[in-house]
Amino acid sequence: MELVETVRDIGVLARAARIARGWSQQDAADAAGVSRRFVNMIEGGQHVNAEVGRILALLRALDVRITAALPADDPVTMPEAPHRDTAEPDEIDLDAYLSTFRTQPRPI
Repeated sequence: MELVETVRDIGVLARAARIARGWSQQDAADAAGVSRRFVNMIEGGQHVNAEVGRILALLRALDVRITAALPADDPVTMPEAPHRDTAEPDEIDLDAYLSTFRTQPRPI
């Protein structure tokens, strides 16, 4: 399993989910209530200071969920999130997408 550790990783995940849905960047932007430029910058890993709420709105619009885990020896327990009555998101093989995008040269 790949870790999501950088803005670039989030961008790769968002792009993969958008493409899997057959959406343009504008479609994703409209669904999330953000600009197309914002989507473009997130997908390119260029918006390192992006507001977390806007990133989460984009991921929600794409039906992407990120799971977090604490180390087993960490005494902190997370409260359970409230139940949402939404359909399950489309499943994306994050490992496959991340390895695909990480091995491709970036366009100039």
